[in-house]
Amino acid sequence: MNLFSKNTSTNVNLTTHQNNIYASNPSGKFFSPFNLIIDDMERLILVNFEKDPDEHYNVLEFQQAFDKNEKRSFLVIAYRNDGAADVYHQADYPFASQSSILNDVKFFVNPLENAKFEIKPASLDVYFSFQDKMGREIKVKVNELRREKKQPFSLLAPVGVISRNPTVLPVYSLYEMSFTNQKHTYIDIEINNRKHKPDAFPLPLDFSKNYFTRYSADTFNVDWNRNYDGPLNPLSPINNKAEAQGTTYELINNNGHYEINCMSTKNKKHNLDIDFSPPIPDIACLKEDFSSDGKFIITTDNKPGNLSGVYFLKRLGDEVSIKIHPKYGWQPNERRLILKFLFLFIKVFKQWPKSYVWNAKIKLDSSNLPMMKSSWKRI
Repeated sequence: MNLFSKNTSTNVNLTTHQNNIYASNPSGKFFSPFNLIIDDMERLILVNFEKDPDEHYNVLEFQQAFDKNEKRSFLVIAYRNDGAADVYHQADYPFASQSSILNDVKFFVNPLENAKFEIKPASLDVYFSFQDKMGREIKVKVNELRREKKQPFSLLAPVGVISRNPTVLPVYSLYEMSFTNQKHTYIDIEINNRKHKPDAFPLPLDFSKNYFTRYSADTFNVDWNRNYDGPLNPLSPINNKAEAQGTTYELINNNGHYEINCMSTKNKKHNLDIDFSPPIPDIACLKEDFSSDGKFIITTDNKPGNLSGVYFLKRLGDEVSIKIHPKYGWQPNERRLILKFLFLFIKVFKQWPKSYVWNAKIKLDSSNLPMMKSSWKRI
């Protein structure tokens, strides 16, 4: 699929907009309606026991994060049988968009003492225990050996599929993803002194039988366009680039008007890029009744796949409206036949972003900063 083919509805140049789309002179600055925020979570494991559920829970997700000071902390998401979730976390856990992704979620501070999430080339060693809101003891242990024979893969986590009222588009890349091998893995799930059997996975990944318990040794989670209601601050480019709040903008100078060609963010391991075609114009200077549509593509390093869609932009009076729709979903870049089969038949991996739409209304005022109100919704 060529996302950067000719834009037949607007007939604008895909490298830059024509200069006659602007009604006022450039200011030497620009306003970005977008934002990117990185989650500090770096590892996760999901333990499913939906075929042998507890009276309240059927999946436990264990996360490990490192904050800006490299301090490690833990969190457990206990998915309930009724579709809601309870989150048990250490007091200093660095939250991101957990409250948006989950439904009817409740949070409980818990020491999670003696928790560990150790991954070595040949082994996995996970343990966590806590007392839930009903006062019951929950303990989970996962030990896997002979990891060196595995062939990990990468994917876009379908975390956004369950959210009814999203406040972000969660672009969560799971690197070094593996299912636990039944032959070489010991899993113990105990809730209120009762053992539960882990679910099995039906496909023979790595030519072996596996549990549905799966983990990522390296996560890179980015929230795009967190809901916002407030002023847009001007940014001043240098050499057609600008940085703000951990986001880098690569710009096109269209006769002094700065247009957003690409925005990106990165942590110490990974980076994410969002390319626009045509670029997002200088919204503060647009002509009355100007409208345009275009496409965008989101990629991360190592190219495990891409997430793409369309955008629509229009100025009417003193208001600019922008709509973003990831209508093409996620397209994996996976050569292994078994994983192609997985993504083909479990459609949620590729299709969940298609139900997300972002809308923004920007009020322009020549004597004050532009004011934007934006939000995501499911369709």
